[in-house]
Amino acid sequence: MEIIKDEREKYPVLLLDDILSELDKERQNFVLSQIENMQVFITCCDNIPLLGVGRVFEIEGGKIK
Repeated sequence: MEIIKDEREKYPVLLLDDILSELDKERQNFVLSQIENMQVFITCCDNIPLLGVGRVFEIEGGKIK
């Protein structure tokens, strides 16, 4: 992310697909602390800790709840 930012002068959109379910709480918190000030889409099957910013969309049956 930092390499791309240095080249393009802005962060790219980051897509994280179900990454948090594979990590323990300490590593989840680390990952989430590293994505501040970036546009990030996180998909997961479990609830994720809110970062205090951003929006959460729940999708069920292909529809936003």
